[in-house]
Amino acid sequence: MAVGIQHLRTFLMAVEEGSISKAAARLHMAQSAVSRRLAELERQVKHPLLERSAEGVQPTVAGKTFCAKADAAVTAFDDAMRSDLQRVRALRVGHAWSAVGVHTSEILRRWQETHPDVEVRLRRVDDPAGGLTSGLSDVAIMRTHVRGRNLNEELLVMEPRVVAVATDNPLTAVSEVRLADLADHALVINSFSGTTSLRLWQDGRRPVVAVEVDTLDDWQTYIAAGVGIGVTPASTAWMHPHSEITYLPLRDAPPVPVYLVWASNNRHPALRSFVRLARNVVAEDAR
Repeated sequence: MAVGIQHLRTFLMAVEEGSISKAAARLHMAQSAVSRRLAELERQVKHPLLERSAEGVQPTVAGKTFCAKADAAVTAFDDAMRSDLQRVRALRVGHAWSAVGVHTSEILRRWQETHPDVEVRLRRVDDPAGGLTSGLSDVAIMRTHVRGRNLNEELLVMEPRVVAVATDNPLTAVSEVRLADLADHALVINSFSGTTSLRLWQDGRRPVVAVEVDTLDDWQTYIAAGVGIGVTPASTAWMHPHSEITYLPLRDAPPVPVYLVWASNNRHPALRSFVRLARNVVAEDAR
């Protein structure tokens, strides 16, 4: 069977969902049909594109490279097939955790008011690069500094950190929490896309790591269950409140930088306008 655009759509959906069964549900296909289509694609390109495990699927090294090309091909095809050839495709804004925190709603609202003809599609991706390197986003909101000749970076804001604890944790009774206060507590770390490691404790004792996780959902689940505590940017408390978790200000922890990052060869016509608007909104909110 010849490989076509539907094979690329199926592959991109599997990457986005991280699961063949979820991709099948989104595509209204049988799971076996999705698996068969992916196998046909891999035979055609002569490389394994997806790594399969009990937890789902994720792109291989070759799959990440192919993902960017497949996304560009599908985007170009969709643009060519639009009945309104003047309409610009959606600008995809990826983030791994909490977008731009408290500024997110205002940025989206302001964009809709000033650029009603261009949709901004916010996408959470369990990836520290917010889907940028895999081709799933045009611009990524990142909380780690990146270096690369082909990347542009805009610092938006320095964000304070908070500590996340179960609602019955004794720390909720402390008036002011500092890093030293956490040394006797076990720590839950998102080692894939989080911003916290034991290096945060440069002096004195460090907490032990109770468990390392890969997703925000698992991070919150372990904290709510009292397995450990977590340290995170303040935007997590705003974007992801949890009925069994209390977020407390962490007074002496260094802030987390929030960047907008995009590939220098990205030619989306709305990209620079979005960067400029986001910068202006954050600056206005800081006044």
